Amino acid sequence: MEPSSAQAKVMVDELIRCGVSDVVLAPGSRSAPLALELAAACARLDIRLHVRLDERVAGFVALGLGKATGIPAAVVTTSGTSVANLLPAVIEADESFTPLLVLTADRPPALRGVGANQTIDQVKIFGGFVRDSVDMGVASLSEGQVRYWRSIVARAVAISTDSADPGPVHINIPFAMPLLSESDDDWIESLDGRPDGRPWVADARLLAGVATPMDEIMSFLDEEAVVPARGVIVVGDHNDAEAIELIDELSDTTGWPIVAEPSANVGGAALALSHGTLIVADQDFRESHVPDLVLTVGRVGLSRSVLSLIESAGVHIAVDVHAQFADPTRSADLVVASVPLAPTECEVDDEWLEHWQRADVLAAAAIETVLGTDESSGLTGMQVARIVTRLVPEAGTLFLGASSAVRHVASFASNSVADAAIMGNRGTSGIDGCISTAYGIAISATVQGDGAVIALVGDQTFFYDSNALLVPKGEDPVNLIVVVIDNDGGGIFSTLEQGQAKYAKYFEQVFGVPLGVDPATVGQAFGASAVTVSTEDELAEAIDQALNGGLHIIVANTAMRSAEAQILQQISEAVQQALAAS
Repeated sequence: MEPSSAQAKVMVDELIRCGVSDVVLAPGSRSAPLALELAAACARLDIRLHVRLDERVAGFVALGLGKATGIPAAVVTTSGTSVANLLPAVIEADESFTPLLVLTADRPPALRGVGANQTIDQVKIFGGFVRDSVDMGVASLSEGQVRYWRSIVARAVAISTDSADPGPVHINIPFAMPLLSESDDDWIESLDGRPDGRPWVADARLLAGVATPMDEIMSFLDEEAVVPARGVIVVGDHNDAEAIELIDELSDTTGWPIVAEPSANVGGAALALSHGTLIVADQDFRESHVPDLVLTVGRVGLSRSVLSLIESAGVHIAVDVHAQFADPTRSADLVVASVPLAPTECEVDDEWLEHWQRADVLAAAAIETVLGTDESSGLTGMQVARIVTRLVPEAGTLFLGASSAVRHVASFASNSVADAAIMGNRGTSGIDGCISTAYGIAISATVQGDGAVIALVGDQTFFYDSNALLVPKGEDPVNLIVVVIDNDGGGIFSTLEQGQAKYAKYFEQVFGVPLGVDPATVGQAFGASAVTVSTEDELAEAIDQALNGGLHIIVANTAMRSAEAQILQQISEAVQQALAAS
């Protein structure tokens, strides 16, 4: 057996022993030894293999699998620029603490830097975005190779799934010719791993933040400090399921309202505000309700006004177990690893909570006044968000694209999803890879028997990653519904500074960027079922039918971007007036 084939056989076997269940492969020649071993393992039902032509798509599908399961999926590519295409997914995995294994085939060192075909410098190509990077030695006819190969894989899995700092790990594998063996002769030593299918090295380390009562937490700041009555809990993106119940308990005990981003998944908490971001966006309300303490959980930053609230607080305690903890305002007085337990004793200010809850009710009424009476502009992105969140099945998942989609849910439907999971690529909040990530989550949901995955994205986000729909025949179907808010361009820019009239001359050219392409036609070209809707009833009916299974693209034709921006401004003014009148 040739060294390259032996190495590939051992590495694939060790991946399986370490619990890796899914591998996403982008076809190539230099990675042929791995490709054939993975195909054989898939045929034996030892692993699930997913093939994608676009390496960027492959990386994000693997990311989605890791995000859904907590188990790293491996993405395998050939050498050259195919490796560079993985960078966006690697960065997102780094920033969102998602386990991911990146296995890149390479030329041997002797062929590097001499103009050899499909050869670039792949060593440490991902820089500081990976937890570890290994440039393996070329397989050779010498003893100790099997121990080396298995150790590399097992250590990579352990590092990628580190309890405090999970993330991507890169293994660069130089394969020398011949890549494939013409015979199945035995290797010079046994290729077997540990007995009983055990990984070469099992990771039994344990690092967990110990939850501490809130009043004890305060003593870290000042021995005489007490839990303030006027606090706010701000929850951003996180992947700690245990934190959700602790947040609910702490909020109930202290009477602190919760302002949360959609992927915080606290919609079922008793004191979670439905329109917290809109309330805080009102400067007068924010300045008259400065909290004595803000507790932030996870990665916050979706709303500028919420960041202003955090920055204004008398005390800021951040909850984040990671070494690179989230503190975008640089205002944290203290960082702890776990959501504090409810205090043993504290003073509750009922008036403080009532102010926030009344503001929430008034904001809801103001929203209905605007959205419910003005139908001249047609369907809006805000209405689409409310309908989609209402129809996510109980055991399903809602994946939110960046820009307007996630913000519409945050402002208008944040508490509509209580029993399903909400996810998104909030590590770097880019529009790249959203469909691929949702597809990876849908693969996991199909295997686990969970409900449908619904992805809510804008048209530019859809077009940017439409290659995710290019799936080889023969792969198991998934239950994925992609709802596209189609306003023919970058709608979010109309709501930002560059959307002002003084920039109108160049706005469409460099921000709006209308493409005039029909997302439904693109979806159909890739074999998906596609339908276009223009009313709330049509959208609801289309989603209801799509929940029966399969890959569906639902295009919601919405109002012109400028018209929607005006409606959002009207909502902001209506909320401001309602709060002022109270």
